[in-house]
Amino acid sequence: MTPFDPPAAPLPDAVDPVQFARRRQQVAGTTPLADLARLVASDVAPDGSIAWQVSGETGRDELDRHRSFIDVRVRFAPTMTCVRCLEPVQVATIDNTRRFRLAASERQAELEDRDADQVDVIAETPRLDLATLVEDEAILALPMAPAHEHCAPPATLHSDDAPDDGQEDGPVGGPFTGSVH
Repeated sequence: MTPFDPPAAPLPDAVDPVQFARRRQQVAGTTPLADLARLVASDVAPDGSIAWQVSGETGRDELDRHRSFIDVRVRFAPTMTCVRCLEPVQVATIDNTRRFRLAASERQAELEDRDADQVDVIAETPRLDLATLVEDEAILALPMAPAHEHCAPPATLHSDDAPDDGQEDGPVGGPFTGSVH
């Protein structure tokens, strides 16, 4: 897939994946993040948009068999929650492409997926929900632990600005200091 800047468009409907691939069809668009409920529920702020592209083609697999493929590309720069300071953090632009090879059945997909290194294998179905596929890829592309490069130190209970309550702090070294082994 080449660089793209698709126009605003809703996520695509379901398609017949085999015909989509054989006809070398392509759909692309830019959709508000707020329209992707599962993505927003995955700690992504609803502001901004996601560019997506789904294309089909046929070709040879790693065993030189003629197969059908679906390529999904997502590009977006989500705002998430920093795991260290819990403040919003702008994540670097995610630009991810995944290739799917269609298999004749779920059983065949399971068998082939074990041996496939460069593609994910999915079963041919009469209808493939492209909107779900796009959203799944966006969720899978998210960083596991988004964080600022440098966070402000977290607030502590005993800061220099806290009033002195007249009580001494507990023993130095923690609750097990001096315990007998």
